[in-house]
Amino acid sequence: MPTIHRHLDDELHVLADLLMEMAYLVDEQLANAVDALSKLDLEQAERVRMRDDEIDALEIKIDRQCERILALHQPVASELRVIITAIKINTDLERIGDHAKNLARAARVVAESPDVLNAVRLTDMADAARAMLRKVQDAFARRDRVAAREVVADDQTVDRLYQDVLAGLVAYGQEHPEQLRAVSRLITSAKSIERISDHAKNIAEQVVFVVEGTDIRHRKLTERP
Repeated sequence: MPTIHRHLDDELHVLADLLMEMAYLVDEQLANAVDALSKLDLEQAERVRMRDDEIDALEIKIDRQCERILALHQPVASELRVIITAIKINTDLERIGDHAKNLARAARVVAESPDVLNAVRLTDMADAARAMLRKVQDAFARRDRVAAREVVADDQTVDRLYQDVLAGLVAYGQEHPEQLRAVSRLITSAKSIERISDHAKNIAEQVVFVVEGTDIRHRKLTERP
């Protein structure tokens, strides 16, 4: 039997649904990873690590859907914008998943020196980054450029928290050199959270691009006379 090709609009809907599925899975992974690290729950940390394969498989599925659309249809400018955006968002979501896995892995090391968690506001920072991710999910689903721009601005809050956490960990490490292994791992974890917020910001910029057709990345460069 001949292959039945879906209409382009249907293909784009499938793509959007896959991206939302990816976003929800990544958000769940992030929530579970932060929970595992904050509670030093090693069993939950292992579950997060095991589920990372699901994210990788979904990333490939989304890439193939983009390739299918390009191969079977002739998308015009606005449709191409959607496909380009989808490819970039897919990459950002997969990387957030990787960072979530790294957060979960940190639990085993930090469990050796649990007191270090009480010295810094790592959970507050993680909550702020996850709030960005959830807001940008909603902005993408509703094509809400205003909410997307708010996410871009929210990145500064996470950056400030990162600096506070980093300073706190350095001070703690100086006072407790016997716990430097856990301190070092939490510094890496804080950097992972900061990168998660950067990826959420990237997705927000792509939402603005697909809605407005405006590239707001590196605005200082584009605003030069």
